[in-house]
Amino acid sequence: MVGLIPQDHILHILGASGQNSIVYNEVLRASCAEAGIVLVETIKTSDYLDLIRQHRPEILLIEEDAFNPNEDYRSRSCRPFKLVITKPDASRERKLELIEQGADEIISRDCNEEELFLKFYSILRRKKVEELSQLTNLPSINKTYKVIEHCRKHLGDWVIVHIDIKHFQSYNLMYGVGKSDEAIRATAKVLEDSILNKLKSSFFLGHLGRDSFLVISDSGSLETIVRETQVQFKKVLGDLYVQSDYDNGFIISSAPNKVRRREGLLRLNIGYCSKIDRNFLSGTDIIEQAIKNKRNPDAKNKKVLILEDDEDFADLLQETLTLEGNNAILSKGIEHIIEEVEEHEPKILILEANKIGHQNFVPLCQELDRFKEELGMKILVATQIPGYQNFLTTGADVYLPKPYEIDTLLKEVRRLRFDHA
Repeated sequence: MVGLIPQDHILHILGASGQNSIVYNEVLRASCAEAGIVLVETIKTSDYLDLIRQHRPEILLIEEDAFNPNEDYRSRSCRPFKLVITKPDASRERKLELIEQGADEIISRDCNEEELFLKFYSILRRKKVEELSQLTNLPSINKTYKVIEHCRKHLGDWVIVHIDIKHFQSYNLMYGVGKSDEAIRATAKVLEDSILNKLKSSFFLGHLGRDSFLVISDSGSLETIVRETQVQFKKVLGDLYVQSDYDNGFIISSAPNKVRRREGLLRLNIGYCSKIDRNFLSGTDIIEQAIKNKRNPDAKNKKVLILEDDEDFADLLQETLTLEGNNAILSKGIEHIIEEVEEHEPKILILEANKIGHQNFVPLCQELDRFKEELGMKILVATQIPGYQNFLTTGADVYLPKPYEIDTLLKEVRRLRFDHA
C-alpha cells in the first residue's frame, strides 16, 4: 500500500560503462529500504533527465566519469536535490574543483556499504532540516509540493486543506512583525496539536510561507480538520491581542487616502479540494483550486445599493460601478433604505452620511445589523464628518472621507465584495 508521505529517492547515474552500480549491493539496499530510502539507477546515455522529473530525488548520485560540469541538473526538477559525486579518493584540489562545479558533497568509492548508507542518511537528514520553516519548524514549500505530487500521482483518496489567517495583514501593520511571528507560531501549534490529537489516520502539515499552511490527509478526515482547527484557534486569540481590542472584537486599520477599515479578529480562512473534484494537472493546480474554494458563496452577489444626496455624483457612481461588473442600484432616500435592503439584499451598502449624521447613524446601523448577519452585507460610509471611530465602532466596515477619488471607492468595493468567508 502506498503511504501518504513519499519515500526518499536516490537516483544513481552511472558512467557509460554501467559499472560501479550500488543498486545491486544487497546489504546497502537492505539498509536503505529499512530507512525508507529507494535506490534507482540509470546510465548516462539513457533518459536520466526524465527520471529526475519522475522520481524527484532527494539525492542525485553521479559517478565522476558521468558528471558534466556544464549540465544544469537542477533545472530538470522543480524541487532541489543534493548533488553528490562518487569517485575514488581524490586530492583536495580535485574535490574543491568538483564543489565549485556544483557538487554538494564528494563520496569516496572506497567506502563500504555501512559507510555509504550513513553518508546517505546524514545528507538526507541535513536536507530535511534545511527544508523546515525557521519560523514554525514545519516542512516548508519544497517538501509540501513533493507530498502533493505524490498524492496526485499515486493515492486514490486524498484531501488538500489550504489554511491562511484572515485579517493577518492588518494585524501585522497594527501589532508589528514580532507579534505577527508569534501569531504564526501559535497557528502552527494549534494546527499540529488539534490534528495530531484528533486524527487516527496519517496526515501531513506543511508551512507554505508566512501565514499559509497546508494539511493533507484522507477525505474522511476533512470534517475533523476543519472543525478542530477552528475551535482550537479561537482559544488562543486572547493571547494575541491587547485586552481592549479582544473585547471589542475588531481593530481599526489605516489604508491609503485616509481610508479607515474595521477589521475583525484573526481567524482561519479554510479552503479544500480532493481527488474526486476533478483531474488535476499539478500540485500548483491543486493548491490554486483549494484557494478558489475559499471564496464566499455571496461573492457572486454583485448588488451595490447607493445612498448619495448629490444626484449627479450618484449617477456617476452607478455608472462606474456598473462598468466594473456590479449591479448598482440607487436608493430613493434614507427613509426607504431598510425596505430597499430587504428588497435587493445588496452585498455592499454605500451611505453618504453628511445629512444622516453620526447621531442618526447609530440607530440606523442597529436596524441594519440583522442584514449584516444574514446577508454578510458590508457598509461603506462616505462623509465629510470627521471622527472615523464613531462610525466604525457603531457598524460601518469602511470609512471613506469626502472628497475622494473614484478609484479609491472602487478599490474598497472590490475588497468588500470578495471578502473571504
